[in-house]
Amino acid sequence: MSVLQKQAWYNLVVVVGSLVVVLGLIPVLGRGAAGGFGLLGLLGLTPFLFRKGEKIVADERDQLINQRSVIGAYSVFWLVYVAACTVLPAVYGWNGSVPVTVVTSSVFAAVIVFSLIHSLATLVQYGRGGSDAS
Repeated sequence: MSVLQKQAWYNLVVVVGSLVVVLGLIPVLGRGAAGGFGLLGLLGLTPFLFRKGEKIVADERDQLINQRSVIGAYSVFWLVYVAACTVLPAVYGWNGSVPVTVVTSSVFAAVIVFSLIHSLATLVQYGRGGSDAS
């Protein structure tokens, strides 16, 4: 298993774990459950946990997979962002205001969407094992 695959699995576990904690705490804490998003801070440890020696070794295939995953994650992020920006006025009214909880949670939602898609795209591309010469 390559270093990028290990990073993708770690990021996937952190993101899903964070979502499980937040969703599990909502019935108990209500808005205070958003504190569970603090687990996303573990994503910052990713480069340090999988370092072998001084530098991570990646060949051209690994770099191409990472580039494709980043492009896919950014594309999905912008689609979700635009969809949210068009749906929120319909939900909260054109003259109303969006609750602070929704605004602050949107930052965490952006991190979750990007990390989730990036990790899944990386794992799918490694799982294919197919040809990159298309």
